Amino acid sequence: MNINETHVSLLSRAFEKDPMFNYLFSNKNGKEQSKNLIRFIIKRNHLLDGLILTDDTKEPTYVAIVDRPKNLKNVSIRAKLRLNIEMLLLVFRLPFHGLRFLTKYEKLTSTSGPHQPHYYLTMIGVAPSSQGKGIGKKVLREIHEIAESSQPSYPIALDTENQHNVSYYESFGYQLKDTNIIDGIKIYCMTRPAK
Repeated sequence: MNINETHVSLLSRAFEKDPMFNYLFSNKNGKEQSKNLIRFIIKRNHLLDGLILTDDTKEPTYVAIVDRPKNLKNVSIRAKLRLNIEMLLLVFRLPFHGLRFLTKYEKLTSTSGPHQPHYYLTMIGVAPSSQGKGIGKKVLREIHEIAESSQPSYPIALDTENQHNVSYYESFGYQLKDTNIIDGIKIYCMTRPAK
């Protein structure tokens, strides 16, 4: 399915109250900067052959961005070059404190996740008008099915900055592995073991 600005807008709205997004994008250009980061995450996912799950092109109710277990040695030189260009462009699209935070975040979350190949749930967003209808549960089950049906079965890692999300993910078999703080923002690192 083609990912477009409708999907970017959905994720931007879904993360409006996220503590990390509020910290990074609290200035007058915040909404556009938030969308720039989401666009980068989508492009990065595509270049690294990740998964994007959604239900519609014109009026999606959800978007989930999932990194596959990867070996960067298998990524083409062209994709690596394109990713480096996208990262360079991001420098001009985000505030400096945001870039510094994201660098720390990437380092932290890569060391807190499983040390073996795993799926990584980068983002999952449900349109505000569709929240509370079980869509998030359905999408998580689909992601779990993908990880469990892989040969071999892989664990799934995710990070959240919303404390109330911790118990929600625990109800799906995720375990809190680490809690860290970057610039006053608490980050809960969670893993769902391979089945």
